Amino acid sequence: MKWKKVYETGIKKVDDDHKVLVQLTDELEAAMEPGASREAMGATLKALVGYVKFHFNNEEEVMKKIGFPDLQRHRQLHKDLVNDVAGILIDLKNGKEWTKSELIGFLTRWLEDHILGEDQKIGQFLGSI
Repeated sequence: MKWKKVYETGIKKVDDDHKVLVQLTDELEAAMEPGASREAMGATLKALVGYVKFHFNNEEEVMKKIGFPDLQRHRQLHKDLVNDVAGILIDLKNGKEWTKSELIGFLTRWLEDHILGEDQKIGQFLGSI
């Protein structure tokens, strides 16, 4: 996944976090190359999950501060992703294999859909007040 200008929400703190998430997704993809250790993949995925939680907290604080009207639904979307990724980590610990295309595809689709669909609404709301 590569950063695209279209992902920008106009909120620097949120956009900077999104850039880190894109970078971590790229690092995870590299950690899943043939010959890479399963431990490297697990550590990178764990770092990604940690940063996702950090980012979601930042983003929710921004929404709270500006009085974003859809905060609760947006917060639930965040919780759902954290639960999905936690399930993936459990799968991996239990020996279930996720292919690179499955895992990176899932994360990339989620990030793109969320940034372009949901997070853009935050920037639009901020621009309207």
